[in-house]
Amino acid sequence: MIEKLEIKNFTAFDEIEIDFVPGVNIFIGENGTGKTHILKLLYSYQTAKIIRGLHKDFSGKMLRVFLPNDLSLKRLIFRGKGVKKEASFSIIKNGDKHSFKLSGQGVDTKAGPEYIKPEKAVYLPVKEMLANAPGFRSLYSERETHFEEVYLDIIDKAFLPPLKDIEPNQKELMNLLKKRMGGQITTKNEVFYLRIKKVDIEFTLVAEGMRKLALIWLLIRNGSIEKGSTLYWDEPEANLNPSMLPLIVMILLEMERMGVQIFIATHSYPLLKEFDLQRKEHSLRFYSLFMDKNRKINLAASDSYPGLSPNRIADQFARMYNLEIDRAMGGNNG
Repeated sequence: MIEKLEIKNFTAFDEIEIDFVPGVNIFIGENGTGKTHILKLLYSYQTAKIIRGLHKDFSGKMLRVFLPNDLSLKRLIFRGKGVKKEASFSIIKNGDKHSFKLSGQGVDTKAGPEYIKPEKAVYLPVKEMLANAPGFRSLYSERETHFEEVYLDIIDKAFLPPLKDIEPNQKELMNLLKKRMGGQITTKNEVFYLRIKKVDIEFTLVAEGMRKLALIWLLIRNGSIEKGSTLYWDEPEANLNPSMLPLIVMILLEMERMGVQIFIATHSYPLLKEFDLQRKEHSLRFYSLFMDKNRKINLAASDSYPGLSPNRIADQFARMYNLEIDRAMGGNNG
C-alpha cells in the first residue's frame, strides 16, 4: 500500500506532501493543478523495475507515461522562479521510504531497498481505448506515435486471458456489470465485441460509457484488479451518464473492500456526492489541489466530502443553485 508522497520541484509542484488512505483517494482541483501528474507519477513508480544505480526502466517509464517534448526529463522539473536543476520525490510504501531525484540525466535512488519489482497496477486514462485496440500494439511497437504509454498498457491488460478461478466477490461485481451492459465481452482478431443475446456488436458501435464498464469487467475477469493491486482512474465520469455513477461507485467501494487501493482524479460533483452518500465504513479520503495568490499549488484533505475546503466544484454548483432560486423568486436572472 502506498502511504505517502513527497514532491519537490516536479512538474506543476514546488513542494507538496500527501498522506494516503489504503482505500479510495479522490483528487479534485482546477485544470493545471497536477491531479493527473500525481496519478502518473505513482503509476510509473509501481510499474517500473527499479534497481539502485540502474534506473533506465524507471526513467523510461516516466518519459513514456508523461511524454514530454523531445522525451526530455528536464521538462518534468518545476519551472517556477529561479533555475531548478533537479526534482525529488519520496514514496512511502508498506512502511518503507523510497526516495529519488530526477535530473536531465535520469532518475537516481537516494534511499530505499536495492531492488523494487513492478507491482500489479492499472491506469484507466480519460479516453477509452478498446474500440481502437485492433493493430494498436503493433503500431506502437513499430512506429513513432504520440500516445502516452498508459494507453498501450491498458490494451495489453485487456487482452490478458481470464483467470481459471474467480473469487465470489469478483463474480458478483462481474454480474453487476454484465447486467448493466446487457451482455458480456468477447474478442476475435483483436476486436472487442459486446455479446447481447448471441449477437456480437463491435465496440466501435457500442457507446463509450458501456465500453468503460466492459473494460472493468475484463480487468476483474483476468485478475488485473484483485486484492493487493492498485487502480488509477482519471475522470471516471467522462462519457458516462450520471445514472451510471451509483453503480461505478458501488463497484469501486467493493474493490476497496477486496483490498484494492484506488486513486481517482475527477471534476464531477455527482461522482463526489455518490461517494459521500455510499461511503459507510469504507476507507475514503478527499483531496483538493488549489493555487494560492502566488500561484503555488497547495493541498487540503478531508475524510468527509462536506469538510473539504476549498472546493471549487461545490462552489459552482452552489452558485447555479442560488441563481436558480433567485430566478424562481423573480430576481434578476441576467
